[in-house]
Amino acid sequence: MSTSTPVKEKIIRDEENKLKVIIVGAGLGGLGAAIAISLAGHSVTVLESAHEIGEVGAGIQVLPPTSLILHDWGLLPYLSSHSTSPSQVNMISWKGKLISSMDFKESAAQYPGSVYWDFHRANLHRGLYERALELGAKVKVGMRVVDVEILEKGARVVVEKGRREEREEEEEGDLTADLVVGADGIFSKLREVMLEREDEPHLTGDLAYRLLLSTKDMLADEELADFVKNPQVNYWMGPDMHAGKHTLLFHIGCC
Repeated sequence: MSTSTPVKEKIIRDEENKLKVIIVGAGLGGLGAAIAISLAGHSVTVLESAHEIGEVGAGIQVLPPTSLILHDWGLLPYLSSHSTSPSQVNMISWKGKLISSMDFKESAAQYPGSVYWDFHRANLHRGLYERALELGAKVKVGMRVVDVEILEKGARVVVEKGRREEREEEEEGDLTADLVVGADGIFSKLREVMLEREDEPHLTGDLAYRLLLSTKDMLADEELADFVKNPQVNYWMGPDMHAGKHTLLFHIGCC
């Protein structure tokens, strides 16, 4: 991906013009919000219920308009080294007949400087996390938010007691903000606070089975090797189900 568009620079504000923002949830949405709000010159704290920022998920796709936003946020150097750029997408019947295809480069040409990217979700998440920290955002783990109290000026976030083994007394003052952003996923507590009712996710009956195959093993297989040598996105469609294939660049960490 090459673009002449400059990366957005962080706005520098004096304290009286700076908002104190708390973001609940350190997923892709929460960290993306942390980057955007930090670039706007405001003070950001992200509260995450998990006890660590882990590597979870499987493949994830970034479409051309979104790649431009990621470039604006200064993520191009990191993400370029953790992505693949498939040449096209193919829609295939369950019997193997090609139904249609689309050239990704032609599609991306509508958005100059953009690209279609495939990542492992963990790589995209890590890039967002590190960029948010670089811009000055604070990320606190083990902080499960159970309520938000609206104050005369701003709001106070209420955290579940006992979630952290060593909670400092003065930390309570850090849990007030001018703005609270809810990004706490499908089991969102903040959504329930806004709706003033429970809002549990509903089962749809859909199931997704995901697996990762190593590049080495695929290259050693005559039928799979071309998937690595010529990265494309394939979807095989059948009655009431479908299968998809993406080529990912994923560095597995060892300890």
